Amino acid sequence: MAGEGILYTKLNPPRPQRYTWARPRVAALLGEARDHRVTIVQASTGYGKSTALAQLAQTGAPLFWYSASEGDTDAYQFLLNVIAAFRLRLPTMPDTPLAYLQENNARAAMDALINALTDHCSPDALFVIDDYYLAGSHEVNALLDHFLAFLPPQLHVILSTRYAPPLQNLIAWRATGQVLEIKRDALAFTRDEVATLFRDTYALALSPREVDLLAERTEGWPIALQLVWHEMRAKPGLRLDALLARGSGSLDTLFAYLAHAVLAQQTPIVQEFLLQTSTLREFDAAVCDAIRERTDSHALLADLRDRDLFLIALGGEHYRYHHLFHDFLREQAARQDADAVCERHRRAAEFYRATKNFDEAIHHFLLAHTFDQAAAQIEEIGENLLRTGRLETLAAWIDALPPKTIEAHPLIMFYLGDLARLQSRFDDALGWFAQVERVWRDANDIRGITRALRGQALVYLDTLRPMQAEALLQEALRLNDRLDDRAARARLMELLAENKLNIGKAGEAEQLRAQARELKEEGPSEDVLSVRVKLRTGQLDEARRALENLARAEKGQLHPPRGHRETLLILALIDAFQGQADAAMEHAQEGIALGARLDSPFITAVGKMRLGHALQLRGELRDALRCYEEAMALGDQLAVLRTRAEARWGMTRAHGLAGDLESARRDAEEGIRIARDTGDTWLTALAQLTLGASLALARRDREASALLDDALAGFRSCGDPFGRAATRLWLALASWRLNQRERALTHLDDALAITQAQHYDYLLTTRTLLGFQDARMIVPVMLELRRRGRNIAYIAHLLAAMDLGQVVVHPGYQLRVQTLGAFAVWRGESNVQDHEWQRRKARQLFQLFITQRGKMLQREEIFEQLWRTETPDAAARDFRVTLNALNRALEPERSSDDAPSFVVRDGNACGLRAGADLWIDADEFARLIACADKCTGDDALALYRRALALYHGDYLPDARYDDWASAERERLLALYLRAADRLAQESLDRGNAAECLEWCERILARDPCWEHASRMVMRVYAQRGDRVQMRRAFERCAGALKEEADLQPSPATVELYHQLLG
Repeated sequence: MAGEGILYTKLNPPRPQRYTWARPRVAALLGEARDHRVTIVQASTGYGKSTALAQLAQTGAPLFWYSASEGDTDAYQFLLNVIAAFRLRLPTMPDTPLAYLQENNARAAMDALINALTDHCSPDALFVIDDYYLAGSHEVNALLDHFLAFLPPQLHVILSTRYAPPLQNLIAWRATGQVLEIKRDALAFTRDEVATLFRDTYALALSPREVDLLAERTEGWPIALQLVWHEMRAKPGLRLDALLARGSGSLDTLFAYLAHAVLAQQTPIVQEFLLQTSTLREFDAAVCDAIRERTDSHALLADLRDRDLFLIALGGEHYRYHHLFHDFLREQAARQDADAVCERHRRAAEFYRATKNFDEAIHHFLLAHTFDQAAAQIEEIGENLLRTGRLETLAAWIDALPPKTIEAHPLIMFYLGDLARLQSRFDDALGWFAQVERVWRDANDIRGITRALRGQALVYLDTLRPMQAEALLQEALRLNDRLDDRAARARLMELLAENKLNIGKAGEAEQLRAQARELKEEGPSEDVLSVRVKLRTGQLDEARRALENLARAEKGQLHPPRGHRETLLILALIDAFQGQADAAMEHAQEGIALGARLDSPFITAVGKMRLGHALQLRGELRDALRCYEEAMALGDQLAVLRTRAEARWGMTRAHGLAGDLESARRDAEEGIRIARDTGDTWLTALAQLTLGASLALARRDREASALLDDALAGFRSCGDPFGRAATRLWLALASWRLNQRERALTHLDDALAITQAQHYDYLLTTRTLLGFQDARMIVPVMLELRRRGRNIAYIAHLLAAMDLGQVVVHPGYQLRVQTLGAFAVWRGESNVQDHEWQRRKARQLFQLFITQRGKMLQREEIFEQLWRTETPDAAARDFRVTLNALNRALEPERSSDDAPSFVVRDGNACGLRAGADLWIDADEFARLIACADKCTGDDALALYRRALALYHGDYLPDARYDDWASAERERLLALYLRAADRLAQESLDRGNAAECLEWCERILARDPCWEHASRMVMRVYAQRGDRVQMRRAFERCAGALKEEADLQPSPATVELYHQLLG
């Protein structure tokens, strides 16, 4: 089982030819491969790439080899050969990579191989992939790129290729010096090398003029030099200048002439053998005997090998001709007898079909122009090619068939429909399926008609047009009743189940899916359809678990495109529903990459929409809107109207959050219209919910409520508790604002019952696609519900998760205060404008409370700080007015009957309410520094940087001359200087002089007498050899100390200065 599908002759370097010169210059270049991640040896044919690389085997260093061929463009076959190449020389390597590959999990197999090589590969090992361009399909390129990205450090890869491999990471690797590129100019023989080759290897001494002539005319092309030598060896009396004069100035013409001359010198038997076997791409004696109808091929191959006549030994008894010589032989054979060439292709095809090498069989049937036999073979294995994602191979074979042959083989027409569908050419697919349906109807082929109907239905399922799909699937099921084909009926019922799901009938979908499983005699299983049922019925955690299992199983595995059903794309949507922004981003980007890899613009379009959802969760609304626009453009190109429905739904939310209600309304109306036209109740409800939420954000609560009621009814009919919970939360908010308190509490009570039962806590604890941008909006309603004794424990749990466990009153937003630098206050996302304070004293009073946070101030203390010059009565009056102004600024919509959320009075004492939802930058700044002090290394530095980024300036610059703020200002400044000093020192220790200087300058700008910063500046300039700047740093330090404190620099500073002066 382990060796099945492996041609071991491809895993050994070609044997050195008898007349081969190991060029020291090229050998030295290749020796540098051990200093690079990847080496690319790129040149056109005939430049001796394989010959030069094969000589690496003579060095004795660990070498793994794989000669790629045209049959290796499928990722499975490519990876099978790569694994075999390593296993051949590492017999103790575990079987894990092969085991994963046999499960069709290519990416997992590659990862297992990387792990195995990390443990078993010797230092400075080389892995050569010769003729890589023959295998470099999209899938293979992606696998190789992944392999190279995680390559064990002791292994180095050399790619021999005619064309630059399109590897995604190549640019980055080049930029970091990890790529060695050896190209045509490096492989071409120099003038001196030409002279050495002919003198030392070919034993032909050329004059300097002849060397010049040969170097000029051949341009150092190794194969041309070899051909010249063959001709000179055959005709020793022929002068080189005479030989070259007989040819044209074109290198191609020269090569053609020399090849003719070489061929003409062979015996008739050898000439005949060369021309006959040119039919084959690679060969051994058995296939040569088969196409020649002789039994002497083994001896002839041995003779050609011994005479080094353009025969490349691939290992064992397997060979190919040099590519250029092969082209020449094929041209000559076709010119002599084209019919005989076709006959040999036919014999080769029959040989390969008998040995079950179907790829080679089809290749030769096509070249033999026996198109019916080629088509029959394609029909036999086409289904397997579609299932394993070998779309390019199948398409290339069918493209080679003439139209009449395709018309005579309806199954080929059906494959063309499938290819078009899987490549997102949906109109073309419908055309092919409709055409083959007519053919099968004329032939009264019930099985074929059913198949064509299923193909058309799949197009409508892919493009989410359930009405059209329904009729086709029902007819296919009726026809299937006349056949005894349980498997086909099960497949049709699965498709019908998916179609039911697309129109919001999740219950019917699950029933049909269960019937399909019963027909297939299977137990319960998780597939994409069952996951989509769970998604649309609110079973998000179960759907996620199933998808994650599927994603692990599919990792690196080839499969045909599945459009919106791709595992990663569904995961990205669930991530967005559950508020997991980073995971949503990752899965959406992986989905887009998958679309590119599978050449499926529809997958890319869905991926763009899911990326838009993820970007919204991160607050990047402009980029999200761009993604939706790009998705719609792709959908329009593919004529998939349904794409616009989800994109418009996403745009509704983005425009609503941005405050562009008219655009949100326009987006929602189009999305709802498309969803209704396709019968998708669930998507209709999503769009209604999102527009309702946008209206609520714009405080159009009555209009929002009406639309949200419609959404709630839609989610009820779909059986989706998640949609119902989200809708009821928005209804609770809108009703609360409309002063419909009982209705609001009922909606919230019902919503919390669902969220608790279904574990939807994230709807209230994080930012999600259907929930609130800031869940604090609903906190006032939660507090009222708790006050009435309902859901007390669950509400306490949610408030604790929101870090609001101590809150007793709440305005529906967090108050955020910036005290470091320019003073600013935000109510949620809204900045408190200057005019809203009404009077300057209101700001000052709030600043006083912030400075004394954690403490209740007596009235007399407040008067002393803010109204020191006024009489007690005047101060009391002004304080009362100022306090009212302060509360209005912080909570402009608070009813006079409600207690303030942020400022509280207790008798004659007043201050900030304990447990209030209040974020103060100074507290966060101090907290981050305290955390950093407990950490080490990079973790500590990251925390210090986060803290210092908050320090926009000194504490409350408005109160610079007020005594009550000075102690806090000095405390925070001291924290800043200490943290900045540690960052500067760490930067200096790590050799980052620029960052060290930056932090020192910031320190000295705030405290010119901070000597340690001055010493670090002196060290940096001394390291740079800039004695002038070093001296200036010392002088600036001394001057500051003298001016500020009438002090001299400390002994440590003076000692360092003299030490640096030398």
